[in-house]
Amino acid sequence: MDYQTLNLLFRCNKEFSHEKIRMQELSDTECMICSFIYSHENCSQDDVSSALKTDKTTVGKALAALEKKNCVVRTPDVADKRIKQLTLTDIGRGKVAVLVNLHNNWLAEIMTCLSKEEQKQFENYCDRLLAAAEKLTQNNGGNNQ
Repeated sequence: MDYQTLNLLFRCNKEFSHEKIRMQELSDTECMICSFIYSHENCSQDDVSSALKTDKTTVGKALAALEKKNCVVRTPDVADKRIKQLTLTDIGRGKVAVLVNLHNNWLAEIMTCLSKEEQKQFENYCDRLLAAAEKLTQNNGGNNQ
């Protein structure tokens, strides 16, 4: 698969979900952050920034907005009071659940063009590609070289 095809697939997903994200009163960045916290409860701002490859300032501003929207709570880490652990509120968890369901349904719908065996192969390929991408990122220290 070439970059253009992969990019178009991501863009189709973004176009499909853009308005739905807005209906949850979230920006794309806030949605990404909430989705990460949804899967990684009690993570820190640094964890989010690192995992999403997003500037710490951008993450900090988005977290402040999410706190105002009562979607995220920051609590001091028990071991290190300087670190704030991030958790979703019930409101935040509800918004993310709607969006995760939306994306899962979108993917299930577009994958209907594949047989069940092809779907399993595709999922296996994606898992392998993700593992290779994470390994490459770690080996390069996260730098674009």
